[in-house]
Amino acid sequence: MRLPALRERFGGTPYIEFGWGEKAFYQAQEITSGLTLRAAFWPTPSVVHAVAVPHDVDAYFSSSDIETLCLTDNELSSLIEFIAGSLEKNEYGKVLPLEKGIYGNSQFYQATGDYYLMNACNQWTAKGLKSIGMDIYPMFKLTAGSVINYLRNYRHATSQSCAGV
Repeated sequence: MRLPALRERFGGTPYIEFGWGEKAFYQAQEITSGLTLRAAFWPTPSVVHAVAVPHDVDAYFSSSDIETLCLTDNELSSLIEFIAGSLEKNEYGKVLPLEKGIYGNSQFYQATGDYYLMNACNQWTAKGLKSIGMDIYPMFKLTAGSVINYLRNYRHATSQSCAGV
């Protein structure tokens, strides 16, 4: 495994959800207008939020829009490399855990890159999709809806179906 610390932290969970965001905003107990403005307009440190997800992804995220992608082994390896590259590591190559995450069995980790309006969470997600070879333009993916719409259109354009899903 590319990130053994995550295997140790999350054990045998079948899936891990990853999110990337502004460090102070993402970890805040209370969101303030000051945190929001700082996150949007000043380059600030980032974090990765990792969440253990049980077998029934649809039930766990029942209030969310979910798009399923079937990845080849190479695409999955590329995505894992992208996520691993998003995690800051110490001189021994170990990821840097921070606070407990915001829901479920989750954890924050120090991330690479600065967060700001034009380098935000949805662009990070789009960069992950680009890392597996998708023809997506991260700079134009400012909202979660724009990423989801891209994935829906991609799935329909490619008639992608996943065996066993």
